[in-house]
Amino acid sequence: EIGTACVVSDGGNLLFSSSHQQRCEEREGFLNFSEEVELPGQRLTFIVSVDPERYFVEVQETEKRIYRFILPSVALFVLLIIGIFTTRFTNQIRQLVYKAEHMGGEGSSFVSSGAGNELLTLEEAMDYSANLIERNRASLNAFNQELEQQVEARTAELTKASQAKDEFLASMSHELRTPLTSIIGNSEFLIDGGLGGGAECDQKEASQVLRAIQSAGHNQLALVNDILDMSKIESGKFTIDEAPYNLAALLADLQSMLSVRVQDAGLKWIVTQNNQESRLLMGDASRIAQILINLVSNAIKFTDTGCITVTTRVADGKLKFRVEDEGIGMSPEVMSRLFTRFEQADSSIGRRFGGSGLGLFISINLAELMGGEIDVSSEEGVGSVFELMIPYQPSDIFVRDQQEDANESLLDEQLSGHILIAEDTPELQLLERRILESVGLTVTAVVDGQQAVDQVNQNHFDLILMDMQMPVMDGIEATRTLRQQGHTLPIIALTANVMQKHRDAFNEAGCDGFLGKPIDKTELRRELKQHLLQRQEKIVEPPSQAEEEVDDELMAIFREGVVESRDKLTEAFSNKVWSDVRAVAHRVKGSAVSFGYPELSQMAEALQFAIDEERVDEVPALTKVLLTEFDRVLS
Repeated sequence: EIGTACVVSDGGNLLFSSSHQQRCEEREGFLNFSEEVELPGQRLTFIVSVDPERYFVEVQETEKRIYRFILPSVALFVLLIIGIFTTRFTNQIRQLVYKAEHMGGEGSSFVSSGAGNELLTLEEAMDYSANLIERNRASLNAFNQELEQQVEARTAELTKASQAKDEFLASMSHELRTPLTSIIGNSEFLIDGGLGGGAECDQKEASQVLRAIQSAGHNQLALVNDILDMSKIESGKFTIDEAPYNLAALLADLQSMLSVRVQDAGLKWIVTQNNQESRLLMGDASRIAQILINLVSNAIKFTDTGCITVTTRVADGKLKFRVEDEGIGMSPEVMSRLFTRFEQADSSIGRRFGGSGLGLFISINLAELMGGEIDVSSEEGVGSVFELMIPYQPSDIFVRDQQEDANESLLDEQLSGHILIAEDTPELQLLERRILESVGLTVTAVVDGQQAVDQVNQNHFDLILMDMQMPVMDGIEATRTLRQQGHTLPIIALTANVMQKHRDAFNEAGCDGFLGKPIDKTELRRELKQHLLQRQEKIVEPPSQAEEEVDDELMAIFREGVVESRDKLTEAFSNKVWSDVRAVAHRVKGSAVSFGYPELSQMAEALQFAIDEERVDEVPALTKVLLTEFDRVLS
C-alpha cells in the first residue's frame, strides 16, 4: 500500500523479487533499506524499497490512529492511578482530621467549617487541638500546684503530728514515772519501817502512805487504760457493751468519785437531772461515765475559781449531758484540734496541768461508737461548755425504789457464805482470801480447775471466784464441766483478759459474772452482794482498814512468787517453750499490778501479747526486759 518492493539475492543471483525487478539492486527515487544475512553456504542480501510519498502518508495516518485510540487509553489509565492515590491520600487526611478532632478526648466540641476541604479541616482541627492541649497543660499545671500545696500542707500536718507525738511521749515519761516514784518511794518507806533514823511509823501514818500508794496505782492504771483504749480504738477492736443502767445512780457515782477533787480545787459544782427516769436506760454505763469523768476532770483542771455545772436532760430523742465550767476557755484555733490524739491547747498546758492528751480523743471516739457526738463551745477567759449527746434508749425495767438502793451499801455491809477461790497465783489467792474474809465470808482456795471441780463435788459452796487461766484445767473448762454436771451455783470469772471476745467466751462457758484484774474491791463486793443476797444471815461491824491492807506477809509471799516466776521464765525461755513463757507472763501480769508494781505487769502483758500474736522475734527482747524488772523488784 505504500509502494514497497523486496528483492532477495545470493551472491548476485536473484532468489526472490516482489516486483518486476529482476536484478538485486536499489531502486532510484525510493527509500532503500538493505541487510545482509550470513547463512551456512550462503550470503543473502535483502533489499526493501519504499515509495517515500506513500510511506509518509501512511505514517501520518498511523499517528492519527494512535492519537485517536492510544492517548485516551493512557489518559484514562493515568486518571485511574491518580484517583487511586488521591483516595488513599484523602483517607489518610480524614484519619488525621478525625484524630485531631478527638485529640481532646470525650467531651471535646470541635466543629469544622471546611465544608469538604480536608486540608482546611485538618488545619482547623490541629489549631483546635493545639489550643486544647494548651488549656489542658494549664489545667495540669494548676492541678500540680494544688497537689504540691496539699502535699506541703499534709507534710506540715504530719510534722506537727510527729511533734505532738514526741511531746506526748515525753509527757508519758513524766506521767508514768510520777506515780511509779510515789509507789516505789512510799513502799520503801514502809519496808524501812518509818522515817529516817529507824523510827517506826504509827498506824495512822502507815495508812496515809498506803493511801498514797493506792492513789498512785489508780492513776497509773488510768493512764495505762487510756493508752490501751486508744490502741483498741485505732485498730477497730473497741466494742460497746449495752446493758440496762440507772441514770440517777450513774450521776450519783460521778458525784461520789469527783466531789473530793472539786472541793480540793476550791470549786463548787452542781449536778442536775432534769428528767427523772422511771425506767433503766440502755447503754454502756461504764463508757458514759468514762466520758463524763474526762469532761469534768478537764473542767476541774482548767478552772481556778467558780462553779462547774453538770446537767442531764432528754431532748430530740437524745440523752444530753452538759458540762459547763468558768475556766480559762479556748480559742477557735484550739477548739479545731481539740479532739486530736496527743493534742493539748499547747505544750505549756501539758507542763502546767499535766495529762496525756488522750482523754478527749478517747471520749469523742467512744461517743461516736455509741451513736452519739460531743459538741463544744468556748470563749477565752469566760469558760467552756461540752455537751455529750447519745441516743435515748429506755428499757422495760423499772428503777427500783431509792430506799431499796440505799439499803444496798457495799462498803458498810457484811456478807455470809462459803466461797471457793480457784487461783493459781499464791499472792493473788491470799489477797482475794483477805478481801473475802474481811466481809465475813468463809473461803476455800484451790490452784487449778480440776481441784475446783473436785471441791464442788465434795463440799457445799455458795459462789466460786474462778481464775480463767490455770494449769491442769483452766477456768473455762472447769466452768463448763460444772455446768454439765448440773451445778447451778454462781461462778464469777476472775481474769486479766478483759477484751470482749474473752468475756463472751466466759459467758458461753456458763459464768454468771466477770471481774477484771487488778481487783476492784467495790466491784467484787457488788458481785458478791448480788449473788449472796438470799443467803445473807446477819450484819456485823465492818473490819478495820488495817485488816484490808496488804501486810508484810502478803508482800513476802509476792516476792517469793517473783523469784519463782523469774526462774521459770529463764528456764522456759532457754528451752524456747513459748507456752510456758506465756504462762509465767500471764501470772505476773495479774499479780504484779495488785501488789503495786504496774510497770512489771505492763512488761509481762507485752510479753504475753507478743506470744499471743506470734511475734516470736520480739520475745527475746521482751523477756530480757522482764527479767531485768524482776531483779529490780527484788533488789
